[in-house]
Amino acid sequence: MSAAGAPGSGGRTEPARPVGAEGEAREASAVECPRCHAVNAEGVPFCGACGHDFVTGSEPLGPGTDEAGRAAAPPTSMQAMEPHEAYVDPSFATADLPPASALNTPDLDPGQLPDRPAVPPPTPPQAAAERVGHDPVQHLPPSRQAPEGWVAEVWVDHVWAATRGSGQPVPEANVPEVVPLTSHHVVVGRTNVERGLHPDLDAGTDMGVSVRHAQLTGDGERWWVEDLDTSNGTFVGTVGEPLPEEPLAQGERVRIDEDDRVYLGGWTRMVLRRAR
Repeated sequence: MSAAGAPGSGGRTEPARPVGAEGEAREASAVECPRCHAVNAEGVPFCGACGHDFVTGSEPLGPGTDEAGRAAAPPTSMQAMEPHEAYVDPSFATADLPPASALNTPDLDPGQLPDRPAVPPPTPPQAAAERVGHDPVQHLPPSRQAPEGWVAEVWVDHVWAATRGSGQPVPEANVPEVVPLTSHHVVVGRTNVERGLHPDLDAGTDMGVSVRHAQLTGDGERWWVEDLDTSNGTFVGTVGEPLPEEPLAQGERVRIDEDDRVYLGGWTRMVLRRAR
């Protein structure tokens, strides 16, 4: 064995050569690869060991290289998002494809649709499964609370005073005096200090109001007014209507709403409304 082929010498190991006349003829037809020196059969286009092209003499493409021998660029994110082209058998004619409408239309007989069973409604829970979400509340939130009671607004009405001609000076018309109605029976009048008389609702300095002029009676939801046999009388009107001209009759009790006005004395106008 030669030194070049000795094991462990680091040289190239030549393939075994055939022995005999037949082997010499076969060796003469063998081709050695100029790149890797591997022996190939004559007439093959590529080296079986390294892929060298015997016809063009070009080197084989390595992994990750293009035809020019340059390193191929890695695929970009946009290239990775591109869908792969599906293989279409050329023997399959596109004319044989069914129309899209045929693919989406269910094969149902319209005459059978009314015979389909209806979906039953959901079963309500049994009485034993029901429960109260919380105990009954003992109070209501402010938005649901009913107004607490009623109030009376006492106004100075210059228009009413112009129709009375009492001759006394009329005070300025400022904001009304708001008086809570704490009883279902309220006497309207004017305080008499000498006699020690104080009505439930004082009309102030209006000298046309009697000490006991009128009485208000309510039941929590409605109110009525009646005159207590006064010389100047008690009048009831409403919004949008002319001022009343006829006083209440003796012993007559008239129901008043929140839009009504009670006129008495020389300038006093009284309005009842729910407390807010």
